[in-house]
Amino acid sequence: MKFIYLIIIALSLPLTAQKAVPLFDGKTLKGWNTNKGEEKYWSVRDGLIVGGDMKKKVPFNTFLATDKSYQNFELEFDIRLVKGSGFINSGIQVRSIRVPKKSEMKGYQVDAGIGWWGKIYDESRRNKVIAQPIDPAAIKKTAKDWDWNHYRILCEGPRIRSWINGVPALDYTEKDKNIPLDGLIGFQAHGGGIFEVQYKDITIKELPSTPNVRTWKALQAPAKVSPPKKSGARSPQQELQGFKLPRGFTAELVASEEQGVGKPITVQWDTAGRMWTMTAFEYPIDANENKAHAEAIYKRGGKDKILVFDNPSAPGPQTPRVFADGLVIPLGMIPTADGALVQYGTEIRHYYDKNQDGKAEGFDTVLKGFGIQDSHLFPHQFERAPGGWYYLAQGLFNYSDVVRPGGKAFADGSKSVSFRQCKLARFRPDGSEFESVSAGPNNIWGLIQKNNGETFIQEANDWGIPIAEYLQGTHYATGSKEKLRSYAPQIPSTLPGQQMGGTGLSGIALTEEKASAFNQLHPKAENVFYIVNPITNRIQIITTVRDKNGDHSYTKQTDFMTSEDKWFRPVAAHFGPDGCLYIVDWYNKVISHNEVPRAHPDRDKTSGRIWRIRLITLPQRHR
Repeated sequence: MKFIYLIIIALSLPLTAQKAVPLFDGKTLKGWNTNKGEEKYWSVRDGLIVGGDMKKKVPFNTFLATDKSYQNFELEFDIRLVKGSGFINSGIQVRSIRVPKKSEMKGYQVDAGIGWWGKIYDESRRNKVIAQPIDPAAIKKTAKDWDWNHYRILCEGPRIRSWINGVPALDYTEKDKNIPLDGLIGFQAHGGGIFEVQYKDITIKELPSTPNVRTWKALQAPAKVSPPKKSGARSPQQELQGFKLPRGFTAELVASEEQGVGKPITVQWDTAGRMWTMTAFEYPIDANENKAHAEAIYKRGGKDKILVFDNPSAPGPQTPRVFADGLVIPLGMIPTADGALVQYGTEIRHYYDKNQDGKAEGFDTVLKGFGIQDSHLFPHQFERAPGGWYYLAQGLFNYSDVVRPGGKAFADGSKSVSFRQCKLARFRPDGSEFESVSAGPNNIWGLIQKNNGETFIQEANDWGIPIAEYLQGTHYATGSKEKLRSYAPQIPSTLPGQQMGGTGLSGIALTEEKASAFNQLHPKAENVFYIVNPITNRIQIITTVRDKNGDHSYTKQTDFMTSEDKWFRPVAAHFGPDGCLYIVDWYNKVISHNEVPRAHPDRDKTSGRIWRIRLITLPQRHR
């Protein structure tokens, strides 16, 4: 009887959904609102909601929004873009809010327009396309660019789906539990064009709500009152005072912006024990937002540099020498016998020092064709690989077609290699070979190899792979659906859930010296990995032991290093030849690429520190 009762309840749940009701009466904008001063861009004409202007350019994004908020629903309407000139685009905001004192709305935007049908853009929040059409070819075939299209949008729990003229267009599931799943519905007339967007036959059917999900009201609730905290940049000396380390360890400043080390990304050592780093003063520059600007700065060169510390173990702070300048966000870099391999815009270059005077005389282009859509996802994580190869990684929103200069063929005879979204690749230093070796994980900022060849890799977004074994040809959880091969096995999560505190993992460090104090913190572990977490301002530890099957078992341990200064942003960590742990500190109030607009004043463009962590009883060593 109880079983039958539960079935009856389950079957009755869908019946709580309301019937579809009109959202537009065909005569007025009752139930809708515009920002003050934007009324002229929205009207009712001939039974249609009309946005935009066919005489003057719409100067900014303008939105017509519902008065009511919705959570789960099925929205249907017809939309038509009327051709004019300039940039012509529209979109439908769902689960959104208005941005105070601005024309913008914040939240999901189901796009409409040439090249945008079927996509979903995260408007004024992550500021990027977060999902592509299920079948771009089918959408291109069905969408009528200058005629009426019927849209159906279904929002249920974390899932958003859409159909255009009955053809499945979008299927997106939100993985971030902090994203609100309710909000206003809004129609957009995009700024920058002379055009109209028209809507008609707008209906909505509300569906049963999803319990215990994030809402805009909860997100905007006033925080508990607490004593005000000091904000703003601290000097390196002040920052140093806020570090917390295990007993017996100490932190020392190697260099900072005061010595010209601003916005460093990583450090690497050459065979002579010299430490190399770079600056990224020009960051961020994204071609997916302003292609002309990006291409122009790569053409003329920028103010970034490759720097070298000849005696990095010496007491600091130290002033490095300049090996190469005129660069633009060299995200990837590794020293070679006579120079360094460096990422520059669409190219991988070899900057050479043939006369051995310590400064590059020039460069040779090794590979070309890398995407510059998103500047925090350029080729990076340059590491030496077995067999004379070099590894490099690329992030989720960049698309590359890699070629050799001068039209040369690769060793296999091909002229181009498709390298799309999140992948790890390997290449020969002369550019003769280039191949993908893994699909995923997302935005690899951590990769490390042991002396026995065993390799470990890291997924940046804390999707359960803060560290995992790397196996060539495998597939890792990623925002991209591409696999190297259809049958490629997927590596499972090693620490399910967000055990590291959220997105932003940015590096791995490991020492194989068992007597090292860094290993002796967990003497029973086979490996003690130091995990870089710039989002939570700390260095964390994951240890591994072998389970009964001989596989690695991963455990998160107590954090190794924390800071009172929320500007402490470790983005890389490496053990040096001296046995010390070197930490690259981006030092910034803002760390996430999409946290604020690219030109936001809170983005620090000058600061950066490199720290050395050592055992207090370990004497400073220098040549």
